[in-house]
Amino acid sequence: MANKDAPFGFIPVRMLGGAYFSGGQDEFDILSTYGTNIFSGDVVEIETDGTIKVGAANSGDRNFIGVFNGCFYTDSNGKPTYSRYWPASTTSTDAKAFIISDPNVIFEAQEDSTDIGSAATHPAQIGQNADFVSTHAGTTAAGRSKQELDSDTIHATNTLNFRIVGKSTDPENSDATSANCNWYCRLNEHHYTLNVDGV
Repeated sequence: MANKDAPFGFIPVRMLGGAYFSGGQDEFDILSTYGTNIFSGDVVEIETDGTIKVGAANSGDRNFIGVFNGCFYTDSNGKPTYSRYWPASTTSTDAKAFIISDPNVIFEAQEDSTDIGSAATHPAQIGQNADFVSTHAGTTAAGRSKQELDSDTIHATNTLNFRIVGKSTDPENSDATSANCNWYCRLNEHHYTLNVDGV
C-alpha cells in the first residue's frame, strides 16, 4: 500500500532501549530578531553565543543539540506569548526555546522519496545513517515542521545526521518498498555524544 506523503518533522516516540519518553526538555535562548522560523519538530543547533538556530543538514559542524518543541517570549507589546514555532525576526529579549535535547531520544520521521533503503531492502536500512532535509517549509498555522529524512543519503558514513534504528509501525506509512515510509531514528551527530570541540 502506498504511504501517505505528509512530512511532520521529528516527533519523539521513546528512548533508546525501549523506555518511555517522559517529555523532558531543556531551555535555550533564542537571539532577539533571529530571522528564520523555527518549527516544532525542526532539528536545531547551538551557536557560539549559546543561542539556538535551525540546523543545517549535511553541514558538518556537528553542533546539533536536539529538536525544537515550542518557545516562550515576551513580544514588543509586552505580551507573554507561548508559540509552537518561533516567528522569524521577532523582537524579544527573553525568548526561550524548549528543546528535546537528550541524545537517547528516538524520533519518528518520514523519508522524502523512494524507500530509504535505495541501496538495500528492509531490514538492511537498520543501523545505517541518513541526513535530514528541509525541502518543504513548515506550517505557521500548526507550528509544525516539514523536515524529513533524505532518502538519497542512506549509507554507513559516520558524518550523516541521523541513525536509523527501526521502521515505523504506522499502518499508513510503514511500507519500506514505497516512497515516504516513516522511520525511527536518533541524532547521530549530537553535540552531547560526539568527542568534539566546544562551540
